Amino acid sequence: MRFPHGRLRRSVVLASVVATASAVTGLVPGTADAAPRGSAGVVRLLPSSVPTPTPTPSVSATPSVMVTPAQVVVPEGGSALIYVRLSQRPSYGWVTVDSQRLSGDSDLSIGPRLLFPADRYSEWQSLLVFAEEDDDATDGTATFESKISQLPGSGVAVWSAIELDNDAPTPSPAPSPS
Repeated sequence: MRFPHGRLRRSVVLASVVATASAVTGLVPGTADAAPRGSAGVVRLLPSSVPTPTPTPSVSATPSVMVTPAQVVVPEGGSALIYVRLSQRPSYGWVTVDSQRLSGDSDLSIGPRLLFPADRYSEWQSLLVFAEEDDDATDGTATFESKISQLPGSGVAVWSAIELDNDAPTPSPAPSPS
Protein backbone atom coordinates (compact mmCIF):
# COMPACT_ATOMS: atom_id res chain seq x y z
CA MET A 1 0.00 0.00 0.00
CA ARG A 2 1.54 3.33 -1.03
CA PHE A 3 0.43 6.64 0.45
CA PRO A 4 1.12 10.05 -1.08
CA HIS A 5 3.58 11.94 1.11
CA GLY A 6 2.03 14.65 3.29
CA ARG A 7 -1.55 13.87 2.24
CA LEU A 8 -2.59 11.54 5.08
CA ARG A 9 -2.95 12.24 8.74
CA ARG A 10 -1.52 9.99 11.42
CA SER A 11 -5.00 8.77 12.43
CA VAL A 12 -5.72 7.49 8.91
CA VAL A 13 -2.40 5.62 8.80
CA LEU A 14 -3.03 4.17 12.27
CA ALA A 15 -6.55 3.08 11.29
CA SER A 16 -5.25 1.31 8.20
CA VAL A 17 -2.52 -0.46 10.19
CA VAL A 18 -5.05 -1.63 12.80
CA ALA A 19 -7.47 -2.79 10.09
CA THR A 20 -4.69 -4.75 8.37
CA ALA A 21 -3.60 -6.31 11.68
CA SER A 22 -7.21 -7.22 12.48
CA ALA A 23 -7.68 -8.90 9.11
CA VAL A 24 -4.49 -10.93 9.54
CA THR A 25 -5.17 -11.99 13.17
CA GLY A 26 -8.94 -12.19 13.03
CA LEU A 27 -9.25 -10.04 16.15
CA VAL A 28 -11.48 -7.02 16.57
CA PRO A 29 -9.70 -3.83 17.70
CA GLY A 30 -10.29 -2.95 21.35
CA THR A 31 -11.25 -6.49 22.38
CA ALA A 32 -9.29 -8.89 24.54
CA ASP A 33 -7.30 -11.71 22.98
CA ALA A 34 -7.77 -14.30 25.73
CA ALA A 35 -5.63 -17.39 25.96
CA PRO A 36 -7.36 -20.77 25.66
CA ARG A 37 -8.47 -22.57 28.82
CA GLY A 38 -5.67 -24.15 30.78
CA SER A 39 -3.01 -21.84 29.38
CA ALA A 40 -1.08 -19.11 31.16
CA GLY A 41 -4.01 -16.70 30.99
CA VAL A 42 -2.33 -13.89 29.09
CA VAL A 43 -4.67 -11.13 27.95
CA ARG A 44 -3.69 -8.70 25.19
CA LEU A 45 -5.65 -5.68 24.02
CA LEU A 46 -5.38 -4.52 20.45
CA PRO A 47 -5.47 -0.81 19.83
CA SER A 48 -8.80 0.76 19.04
CA SER A 49 -9.31 2.10 15.53
CA VAL A 50 -10.09 5.50 17.05
CA PRO A 51 -6.79 7.07 18.08
CA THR A 52 -6.65 8.52 21.55
CA PRO A 53 -4.49 11.53 22.23
CA THR A 54 -1.25 10.86 24.05
CA PRO A 55 -1.54 12.34 27.53
CA THR A 56 0.90 15.10 28.24
CA PRO A 57 2.50 15.23 31.67
CA SER A 58 0.51 17.55 33.87
CA VAL A 59 2.56 20.59 34.76
CA SER A 60 1.12 22.86 37.34
CA ALA A 61 1.98 26.49 36.94
CA THR A 62 1.94 26.79 40.73
CA PRO A 63 4.93 25.33 42.53
CA SER A 64 4.79 24.75 46.27
CA VAL A 65 7.26 26.02 48.83
CA MET A 66 9.23 23.29 50.60
CA VAL A 67 10.94 23.91 53.95
CA THR A 68 13.33 21.76 55.98
CA PRO A 69 13.43 21.18 58.89
CA ALA A 70 9.80 21.72 59.83
CA GLN A 71 10.94 22.92 63.26
CA VAL A 72 14.18 24.70 64.08
CA VAL A 73 15.75 25.39 67.49
CA VAL A 74 17.35 28.81 67.85
CA PRO A 75 19.62 29.74 70.78
CA GLU A 76 18.59 32.96 72.50
CA GLY A 77 20.78 35.78 71.18
CA GLY A 78 21.75 33.66 68.17
CA SER A 79 20.46 32.37 64.88
CA ALA A 80 19.76 29.15 63.03
CA LEU A 81 19.14 28.23 59.40
CA ILE A 82 16.10 26.82 57.74
CA TYR A 83 16.24 25.74 54.08
CA VAL A 84 13.70 26.65 51.41
CA ARG A 85 13.16 25.53 47.81
CA LEU A 86 10.35 25.14 45.28
CA SER A 87 8.67 21.82 44.50
CA GLN A 88 8.80 22.29 40.73
CA ARG A 89 9.96 24.65 38.03
CA PRO A 90 7.68 27.68 37.79
CA SER A 91 6.29 28.62 34.40
CA TYR A 92 7.60 32.17 34.76
CA GLY A 93 11.02 33.78 35.39
CA TRP A 94 11.77 34.71 39.00
CA VAL A 95 9.81 33.61 42.04
CA THR A 96 9.94 35.51 45.31
CA VAL A 97 9.38 33.60 48.57
CA ASP A 98 8.39 35.76 51.53
CA SER A 99 8.24 34.49 55.10
CA GLN A 100 6.40 35.93 58.07
CA ARG A 101 5.55 35.06 61.66
CA LEU A 102 1.94 33.92 62.00
CA SER A 103 1.85 33.66 65.78
CA GLY A 104 3.99 33.19 68.85
CA ASP A 105 6.98 34.82 70.52
CA SER A 106 7.92 38.16 68.98
CA ASP A 107 11.58 37.59 70.00
CA LEU A 108 11.80 35.13 67.08
CA SER A 109 12.24 36.77 63.68
CA ILE A 110 13.42 35.82 60.20
CA GLY A 111 15.79 37.08 57.54
CA PRO A 112 15.10 38.59 54.14
CA ARG A 113 13.01 37.31 51.27
CA LEU A 114 14.39 34.70 48.91
CA LEU A 115 14.55 34.92 45.11
CA PHE A 116 14.42 31.78 42.96
CA PRO A 117 15.26 31.92 39.26
CA ALA A 118 13.20 29.40 37.28
CA ASP A 119 16.26 27.36 36.28
CA ARG A 120 17.42 27.01 39.92
CA TYR A 121 14.08 26.29 41.58
CA SER A 122 15.28 23.02 43.15
CA GLU A 123 18.37 24.45 44.89
CA TRP A 124 17.97 24.87 48.65
CA GLN A 125 18.41 28.44 49.87
CA SER A 126 19.03 29.31 53.51
CA LEU A 127 16.77 31.55 55.56
CA LEU A 128 18.08 32.97 58.85
CA VAL A 129 15.94 32.66 61.97
CA PHE A 130 16.94 34.96 64.87
CA ALA A 131 16.13 34.81 68.59
CA GLU A 132 16.63 38.11 70.41
CA GLU A 133 17.86 38.28 74.00
CA ASP A 134 15.05 38.69 76.50
CA ASP A 135 14.70 38.83 80.28
CA ASP A 136 12.53 35.78 80.79
CA ALA A 137 13.71 32.22 81.30
CA THR A 138 11.07 30.72 79.05
CA ASP A 139 11.70 28.95 75.76
CA GLY A 140 9.55 30.88 73.30
CA THR A 141 7.93 29.38 70.21
CA ALA A 142 6.58 30.88 67.01
CA THR A 143 4.85 29.63 63.87
CA PHE A 144 5.94 30.98 60.49
CA GLU A 145 4.80 30.64 56.92
CA SER A 146 6.80 30.86 53.73
CA LYS A 147 4.88 31.56 50.53
CA ILE A 148 5.32 32.63 46.95
CA SER A 149 4.55 36.34 46.94
CA GLN A 150 3.38 36.41 43.30
CA LEU A 151 0.69 33.82 44.05
CA PRO A 152 -1.14 34.78 47.26
CA GLY A 153 -2.77 31.84 48.99
CA SER A 154 -0.93 29.12 47.09
CA GLY A 155 2.27 27.19 47.60
CA VAL A 156 2.46 27.89 51.36
CA ALA A 157 4.74 26.06 53.82
CA VAL A 158 4.13 26.39 57.57
CA TRP A 159 6.98 25.75 60.01
CA SER A 160 7.96 26.60 63.58
CA ALA A 161 10.89 27.86 65.62
CA ILE A 162 11.74 27.30 69.29
CA GLU A 163 13.86 29.76 71.23
CA LEU A 164 16.32 27.93 73.49
CA ASP A 165 16.48 30.39 76.38
CA ASN A 166 19.84 31.07 78.01
CA ASP A 167 18.54 32.78 81.17
CA ALA A 168 18.59 30.73 84.34
CA PRO A 169 15.22 30.49 86.00
CA THR A 170 14.90 32.61 89.12
CA PRO A 171 15.11 30.32 92.11
CA SER A 172 12.21 30.47 94.48
CA PRO A 173 13.08 31.46 98.01
CA ALA A 174 13.81 28.55 100.29
CA PRO A 175 11.30 28.03 103.06
CA SER A 176 12.51 29.38 106.38
CA PRO A 177 13.08 26.87 109.13
CA SER A 178 10.53 27.05 111.93
